[in-house]
Amino acid sequence: MTRTHKLALLSDLHLDVNHLGQDYEQLLIQTLQAEQITDVHLAGDISNDFEQVSKPFLARLSDSFTTSYNLGNHDMLGMSENQIISHDFQIRSVGRKRLLSFAGWYDYSFCPEVPFDQQLRTKNTFWFDRKINRDADDVTITNRSLATLDQLLTTYTPAEKANLIIAMHFVPEQHFLMPHPKFVKFNAFLGSEKYHTLFVKHGIQDVVFGHHHRHYDSWIDGVRYQAKPLGYQREWSLINDYLVAFPKYRSLNTYNLHKRFRQLKKTKEFEPYLLAHFPEEVRRSLIVFGL
Repeated sequence: MTRTHKLALLSDLHLDVNHLGQDYEQLLIQTLQAEQITDVHLAGDISNDFEQVSKPFLARLSDSFTTSYNLGNHDMLGMSENQIISHDFQIRSVGRKRLLSFAGWYDYSFCPEVPFDQQLRTKNTFWFDRKINRDADDVTITNRSLATLDQLLTTYTPAEKANLIIAMHFVPEQHFLMPHPKFVKFNAFLGSEKYHTLFVKHGIQDVVFGHHHRHYDSWIDGVRYQAKPLGYQREWSLINDYLVAFPKYRSLNTYNLHKRFRQLKKTKEFEPYLLAHFPEEVRRSLIVFGL
């Protein structure tokens, strides 16, 4: 009898920043089990400490599910280039499909109107990746990633490509950029349109990504792109749900997510509410394939 697989992809858990301790972890596992998930893939940004936080978490997750992952930029903190590369371009079978996973990177092409030296100043002043030690410039790293991806996909037959799910961390298509003027300059560090070009070239149909903490499900040039990152607690839909459940705190609502989160955390019902309703947030963040 052929075993039925149900693959769930999640991204951007940020376990340490979100303070997702044992209680949250158990709720995550129970929610996945309730959804009859058999296989789990984490598409990057598990935590800021791969050795001390992410690896033990992955080991515990593997007790309940067949588990895999690819790195995000936050996972790369403290890693050497060889360590980063060793996690890239992993392939495993899940039922009748194959899952190809890698991180990706960015080449500033999503923000061509900004001079290169200004982009570097922005990155080195504001962007998390200034803390990561890579062995080449960002354009070179992206081109190496693209070349490896192209070479690998060339080895597959059209039928094999049709049964391929790709999981990556960085943004592969320009439709998913941040439109708000305040954040446009950060589009430079989201990814590269060249990944989309390769997916179209090779007839790839399913791509899952994360990184930007926004949800999408879009068909573009025959490629279905899905992204449902969990993201930071201050971004969770549960925050809006909390304000509906406790209208007496609506005066604390603000467009500044940092300020709103700090204010709501001080209210007595907040932490119990988030914990009790965390499974709802998990379900909103699952991308599921029945295989």
